[in-house]
Amino acid sequence: MKNQKNRNELIFSDLDGTLLDHHDYSFSAALEALSTLKQNAIPLILTTSKTFSEVVELQKEMDILEPCIVENGAGIFIPSSSELASELPFKEEWIKISKAYSYIELRMFFVEMKREFSMRGFGDMSVDEVMERTGLDANGATNAMKRDFSEPFIIEDASLIPLLKSEANKEGLDVLKGGRFYHLVSLHQDKANAMITLTDMYQKYYNTPFTKIALGDSANDFTMLQRADVGVLVPLYDGSFATLDAPRVIRAKEPGPKGWNSFILERYDAK
Repeated sequence: MKNQKNRNELIFSDLDGTLLDHHDYSFSAALEALSTLKQNAIPLILTTSKTFSEVVELQKEMDILEPCIVENGAGIFIPSSSELASELPFKEEWIKISKAYSYIELRMFFVEMKREFSMRGFGDMSVDEVMERTGLDANGATNAMKRDFSEPFIIEDASLIPLLKSEANKEGLDVLKGGRFYHLVSLHQDKANAMITLTDMYQKYYNTPFTKIALGDSANDFTMLQRADVGVLVPLYDGSFATLDAPRVIRAKEPGPKGWNSFILERYDAK
């Protein structure tokens, strides 16, 4: 059997509003918990609507190098240094796994629909507008616009989302609600399915079961939280919870990285 992690657990974490503060995108309130995960050699798998370019920058800031799930589950990226890539004879710096439609395919559908539904996506916005709508700096906004599989968008009349979702489903696409934007994605390419796929890879490599622990705060995290072995719903920035009828899912005590930090410390410092 290959050498195993200290504990057979994987942390799948949403970013905006969960590990990152809703207002300033800081993870400083979670530094103690991040250190605890490193000390226990528990992989932190960032699972987010953000792009690969954004996640690479965040991993550098967090001083981690782990597989990640981007654009609401549409893509899994595995660093060539990961044990999961050890059997590959030739390796790029990152190995991409995806069955999702490409960004250009999504944009073709989006352009067809956007006049009827009065909506605008990142592909219609300037860097300055993305900065204004997200609070990101110029570099962050540019990375957010480097999309591979999904299109964040705003819509004038949110009551039309069910109709748009129906039209998208006919084309093998779907619409998810995130913290700031709606997202046009490939059907069935959500965070939960990516979490299951990546967990299976770990289990096959180590030939042992892994516990899936997932943390998130909004609707695009719900399926991931429900299909995890341990799901943690983090409060929204105002202290309220997104509506999720799932009694088995744990409620964190505080919003954002403070609540994330508390849960991780309580779970691992007590062991």
